[in-house]
Amino acid sequence: MSLCSVLRPLAVCLPLAHVVFACVPYRPAPADPAQLAVALRQRQGGHFDLASATALAFQQNPALQALAERARAAGVATVPSDTQTEYRTQGEMLALMADPVSLLDLGPRGAANTLQRAEAVAASQELAVARWQVATRIAEAFAVDATLAALPSDPEHLDSTPFVAAGLAEPLAAAAVAAAKSRLAAEGQRRAAAHAANLAQLRELLGLAAGAELRLQHSPWSPHPEEDRDGALLRRPDLALAAARFAVADANFRRAVAAQYPSLMLGPEVPLRGDPLQLMAILRLPLFAGDGARAAAAQREAARGDLAAAWLAASRAAATAELELASTRATAAAATAALAASQRNLAAARVAADVEVDAFGALADSYTMAVRDWAEVREPLVAAARAEVQVRFARGMPALEATP
Repeated sequence: MSLCSVLRPLAVCLPLAHVVFACVPYRPAPADPAQLAVALRQRQGGHFDLASATALAFQQNPALQALAERARAAGVATVPSDTQTEYRTQGEMLALMADPVSLLDLGPRGAANTLQRAEAVAASQELAVARWQVATRIAEAFAVDATLAALPSDPEHLDSTPFVAAGLAEPLAAAAVAAAKSRLAAEGQRRAAAHAANLAQLRELLGLAAGAELRLQHSPWSPHPEEDRDGALLRRPDLALAAARFAVADANFRRAVAAQYPSLMLGPEVPLRGDPLQLMAILRLPLFAGDGARAAAAQREAARGDLAAAWLAASRAAATAELELASTRATAAAATAALAASQRNLAAARVAADVEVDAFGALADSYTMAVRDWAEVREPLVAAARAEVQVRFARGMPALEATP
């Protein structure tokens, strides 16, 4: 037999397969870190409110882009039909066989495609969870920025030099004023660093490089909805993801059950020498496939437990967020009240120092307390702002669609 007669069927089948089965050719697309860095630095920042910042993050946050592509990949993946081609040199026979049940997307192939669709839904829900988390962090960054911008101004400068020159200031009192000024300067630097770090994190969330311009426009929160709190909880994306993963486990159980049963492949044998067509059949008998189905059933029950655990965790997170909000609000209110009281004391001490000869010691104490309370008010106010955001998102806000 000549080599040409052996290669002839392959020469016919390979181009036909490329056309019929829509094969996708490979196209190189290298990823060079230096080029990616240049492209990221060229992205423009600008002026954003919360809605536009969130939309921009959904569009160009690299982690979200990766999850979106994985969700698209899961959405187009299907299990091919079970077909088989066999060429026999002896007798010049070409057999073309297919499983008719598989062609109808039933049986094991249908169950496997059902599993693929369930996995695609789960991948979309993973994207929704990631978007929800990014939206939460963006809202936190906006809340922190607004809080830092609205912090109480620092105490009015106190110059102890005239009192020292006039012999009206004790050395310890003058030293206390100098220490308070150092603390005042240090807290100013911490506030500037907190503001810069907050914007740096926000740039990362928006997919912007460190040098990109970023100006924020703040608007007041809408009233926190109190009705249908359980319904809002059920709309949390992480709970929907747990439900999608249960659906994946159920579909995998269906696939394992379908894999236990025999399958039949039918097709003609085409004589290449002009003889009549002949029918050919292959019966596949899977042996000992029940163990896989029993394991898949156990995995489905495990996913059911995961779903129940996810609801309990979501319920606990929402309740904890409410408690944290109440606690941080109380702490912030106490810190704000302490600062207001110390500022009033400082104002009174300044008046006394203008008319009383020995009042500098009391003025130094009042100034030290005012600086201390001013330095300590930042963290409670920022924590309360973060808690305000967390309690809203813990209740499932916003309800994000699970679409790539």
